[in-house]
Amino acid sequence: MPIDPSKVGEVAAELMDILETTYGEDAEISAVMLITAVTHENGTKTTVHHNASPGMPVHEGLGLLMFVQSLIARGAR
Repeated sequence: MPIDPSKVGEVAAELMDILETTYGEDAEISAVMLITAVTHENGTKTTVHHNASPGMPVHEGLGLLMFVQSLIARGAR
């Protein structure tokens, strides 16, 4: 089965709606990270891929991950 790019697009579009509703035009996105789990080999393996804004310092990426980890652990969105 081919990879369905709409899954990434749907998540990104939902986040953009949230950001636009919350901040309107009075804000700027300063960093973006994308993490995707891909199940393959007939469902026997899962590989995680990630990508980040060009030039994002390692400490900034790790800080974002740690912050989101704490939000997920509390059930916040």
